[in-house]
Amino acid sequence: MSLDSNKIIERSVDSIAKIYAVVIALAIAQAIQTLIKDPSGGTDLKVDALCSGAPAFVAFLFTLVPFWHGMNRHLDRCYLEKTGVVAQGALLFDFTVFFLESGFLFAAGWSLRTGMVTFYCLGALLVTDMVWGYISHLIHFPHEKSHVARWSIINVVAGLLAFMIVAYPFERKPWVLMVIAIVRSVADYRICWRFYFPSSDVQQGHETTGSDVTVG
Repeated sequence: MSLDSNKIIERSVDSIAKIYAVVIALAIAQAIQTLIKDPSGGTDLKVDALCSGAPAFVAFLFTLVPFWHGMNRHLDRCYLEKTGVVAQGALLFDFTVFFLESGFLFAAGWSLRTGMVTFYCLGALLVTDMVWGYISHLIHFPHEKSHVARWSIINVVAGLLAFMIVAYPFERKPWVLMVIAIVRSVADYRICWRFYFPSSDVQQGHETTGSDVTVG
């Protein structure tokens, strides 16, 4: 029994989403373990260690959720909902970048107690996503507005703010970077709400034009 092309694409997208979900789950588990585990091998929770790792953990979670949600919606939007021919190799390109980004998230979760390393990993994630967003926009939405273009703009603004905070010497950097991560994710959902939570006409496959297609 042979599968039609639409079914093959659907199965490929589902496989990629499952792989990404596994790595994201490992990243969350690693982050929780790193936050609560006593580095000296003891079983008691260290309140000071929890407090010192809290900003990085909150920033990690607030970054991870929209990235995981957005990846799944991007795959659905570009390969299952969108009509027309998909560029050859686009799905493999998306998978490669998403897997790399999930690696940054895992590294961010693993390094919660290493000072600023978690934020450096999240910064590398944003930079990677900016580049991917620009290329993905050219592949999938060359003549219209798109969610990936909006993601790139949001990440550029957040990245510049974070860079200025890192470059300026003061003690409360992790807390300020945590606030930037929270605001970035809130702005992401606010600006791209219809993309993350599409209306019924989009869910049923009825394409619209202009900003209705691309605004989240």
